[in-house]
Amino acid sequence: MDLKTIVFYVFFLAVFFGFPFHGFGAPDAVPITTPEKGKKLVVGIDPIPPFALRTEEGQWHGISWTLWHLAVSRLGWNYEIKLLPLDEIIPALLSGEIDVAATAFGITEGRDAKIDFSVPYYFSSFGVATTKPRGIHAWMALSKDLFSSYLLKPILFLTAILFFVSVLFWLCERRKEIGEKKSGFFRGVGNAFLLSSETMTTVGYGGNVPITKMGRTLACIWMFVSIILVTSFTASVTSSLTTIQLRKTLYDLDDLHRIRVGCLAPPSRSALYLDQQGIHHQTFDSVQAALKALYQRKLDAVVYDFSTLQYLVREDYRNELAVLPQTFNPKFLAFPLPPDSPLRRPLNKAILEIMETPVWHRILVSYIGKDVVPSMLPFVKRNNGH
Repeated sequence: MDLKTIVFYVFFLAVFFGFPFHGFGAPDAVPITTPEKGKKLVVGIDPIPPFALRTEEGQWHGISWTLWHLAVSRLGWNYEIKLLPLDEIIPALLSGEIDVAATAFGITEGRDAKIDFSVPYYFSSFGVATTKPRGIHAWMALSKDLFSSYLLKPILFLTAILFFVSVLFWLCERRKEIGEKKSGFFRGVGNAFLLSSETMTTVGYGGNVPITKMGRTLACIWMFVSIILVTSFTASVTSSLTTIQLRKTLYDLDDLHRIRVGCLAPPSRSALYLDQQGIHHQTFDSVQAALKALYQRKLDAVVYDFSTLQYLVREDYRNELAVLPQTFNPKFLAFPLPPDSPLRRPLNKAILEIMETPVWHRILVSYIGKDVVPSMLPFVKRNNGH
């Protein structure tokens, strides 16, 4: 190989490896933007259980805070904390006072028009907290259930059938003497009612039996019919009790219009939502204050984030209050950022990497419990067999 050929190949290789092939890079490669050297990010935070909590020693934890801390640990960023009320986070982001907020912050149309958001990491909905019946209230609730239309209807229907069959028995047996006396209508139907009840419940004391052929034939037919009837009656009562329990655990907008409702003061999402729906409500400075009023029976229900209510009730009012399973007005939670923030893409990549690990599921379970609603895990990677 002559010198000219060698020079040509060296020039070709230099051009080939030195040419910037940006279009052929790895599709998932994200340029990691780091803060200026020596600069600390300022993180706004508002304590909202179970997303951002502070211990007595001043240590922060919670769903949102733990995810943020794990993400910046991967990225190698430094940060400092600035306490801010929820309604001051957007102005602080726009003015440059903070770089990001690590607390429960829902994505709404109005907020999205002003600032940017990271990828959603949690699916949140409103929930309703109510009181558990106790003392005289528990007995009143039980009495109300026993005399509700759901239970009275099948009982009255069964009684009507028993009375009809009793009349048939009396018609078959009325001309026969019982001892030395003939049975009158009331006494005869009463005895027949007892006979019908004994046959249906398979008790049968033996002292009250039909004498005529027609009566015995009717008794045989009634034995088989009553088996089907008792089965249907049991299923109907069970369904009625289930319906009663479901009605106790379901609230719709019409129910909220008729009861005393409490929520967090504006600009909380719960207060804005209740205002939009025209639901009269009482506002409180904290969710804890609203739950205390509910416990004191000054309210009938508290509307707020489902996970927050679940966490606070489990911690402070486990035996006194309950959070209903029904949720409404769902929203995604994400980290708010200033418009066109260079931190968004690397932060998103770190968040998604964490949410694909079992650590994320363990974080949620530790704060919400094992009954985590699957819809609350929008990006959790499910493994087969788990």
